Amino acid sequence: MSLMEDLRVRIGIEFDDPSKDPEITLAKDTAFALMGNYCDRDFILAVGNVEKFTHLIGMTFPLRRYPVDTITSIVDDNGTAYTRYHINQNNGVVHMDDHGAYHELICTYTGGYDEDALPLDLLQAFYELFDQEYALVDGGAVSSAGELSAVTVFDVGTVKYNTDSADTSGAGAFLSPRAKALLDDYMRYKC
Repeated sequence: MSLMEDLRVRIGIEFDDPSKDPEITLAKDTAFALMGNYCDRDFILAVGNVEKFTHLIGMTFPLRRYPVDTITSIVDDNGTAYTRYHINQNNGVVHMDDHGAYHELICTYTGGYDEDALPLDLLQAFYELFDQEYALVDGGAVSSAGELSAVTVFDVGTVKYNTDSADTSGAGAFLSPRAKALLDDYMRYKC
């Protein structure tokens, strides 16, 4: 079953019913974007990614989308091709075999996870975020102020949030502690 079919069933419709596909796609894309922002990387498989590294003075540089399937080319700003490198495909780090200072290197590659074959822990984190985002897209209301701890509905009720669990640091503001814990192992490797 594809991820899209699985998500249709998850929201309570038949796996072959495309009636909610725009809402599902928006929630799915937003969930992957939140995951990517938190981990400082891109997850979904894409062909022809192009990344530029300016004033590179090291032996390594990290790609944003991995695992890396293939590197099509690495060229400098003058169009000179570099072929003496090796790569750690699982963490997306390119190791240059020649020492040097490069003004600009342009790497073209294919990398990322097939969305229909995500590792189980990554898929679980995705489901947590998808559920949250789908509730927003489909007319629900989810607050980023923290976990809801109490609602009183007596003469114009009071809403209280458990602010201990709130993360206001940016990318993680909309991630549950469980999703964060699952995603921590997927943080982008820094050279």
